[in-house]
Parts: sequence; structure tokens; C-alpha cells
Amino acid sequence: MNKIFILLILSCLVITGQLTTTCNQCWNIGSTNCCDEDELQCDGSGCMTSSEHCQISGVDYHTIQKGCSYPELCDQCFSVTTNDNFLVRVSNNCGEWNDSNAELDYDTNICDKLKPNTYQCPSCFIDGSTDVCMSTGFVDCLGFEMECVDFGGRVIFSDGIARDVSVKGCVTSGGCSTGFTAIPGGKEVARKRLVCTPALPKV
Repeated sequence: MNKIFILLILSCLVITGQLTTTCNQCWNIGSTNCCDEDELQCDGSGCMTSSEHCQISGVDYHTIQKGCSYPELCDQCFSVTTNDNFLVRVSNNCGEWNDSNAELDYDTNICDKLKPNTYQCPSCFIDGSTDVCMSTGFVDCLGFEMECVDFGGRVIFSDGIARDVSVKGCVTSGGCSTGFTAIPGGKEVARKRLVCTPALPKV
């Protein structure tokens, strides 16, 4: 009887949002290591470590972020792929219990396993303009990249520089709804356009 009573109390706490999870929190842009780690109270959804690898014009940048988990991103790779000196890879590793991301360090393993699928998208990248870039050809989509993205706007990536960019390429399904919240080192300052369309079957 006591066990049933305790389970009922825990169920009520979950329903009312009073059952929380304690997670490690840090955000270090431009690094694969957390400089400091604090504790963060989450709503019971669990903990997550996001490891970002961003490549802009041949230069690699890295960011690590720890905090509350987002179930739709857990144990998934968010990616943007082009043939034109721009790519984004974000591995999201999750745990369900208190401090479950304490030992989850920078790790891009989820994204490293991306394999070509049967889709493709127009590809281009311009650093310095938000005008629609002209496609230089098609790029093969990887993993769960089932959409083509056309983005133009001012963005701060993990190099810390605010820049106008124009990008076309493959993006993980749901990329337009997720936007730059999925990129730990990215911040959208101003958007000119963000359009996602179904990726094209390879012929």
C-alpha cells in the first residue's frame, strides 16, 4: 500500500511539473571543453550535451553546450551540408537522470556516422551577402537530411563574427522549424529568408 501511495505522489509531481532533473550546465563557444560547469534545474525531461562542428570557408570551429534536453533533438545529428565550404554538424547526446550529462563530453560520433541517402539539393554558399546565391550544382544529402534549405541573413557562428551569409544545401528534416536553436555556437541576428523544401530524389 505504501509503495502505491509513493508512486501516486511521484506521478502527481510529474504532472504538476514539480519533479525536476539536475543537469550540468556550460556553454563554451569555440572550444571542445567546458571551462566551468554549473548546475541547472530542468523540468524532468533529462540532460543533454551538444557538440558542434562548423566549417566556414575551410576553417573549423567547435562549440560545446550542456543543459536541459530537448527530446526531439536527443541522440540525433542536426546537420547542414553543402559542396561550397560550409557545413554544420551538431551531435546531441542525452541522459535521463540527475547529472546524466556530467560525463558526456564533446563527441561528434553521432554525426560522424552520417551516410549518403538517396536525396540531393542545390548547393551554394556566399560569405558576405544575404542575396540568393546561385547553385553551383547538387550536393548529396546525408543521414536524415531530407530537406533542401535556402537561407539568407546575418548570423554569428562559433567564430564570434557577425556576417551576412547566403546558403543552399541539405538540412536535417525539421531544420526550418528548429532553426539556429539547434546550433550551440550560432545566433541569428537578422533573417532575410529561411525556406525548406523536400529534397530531390537522386536520378
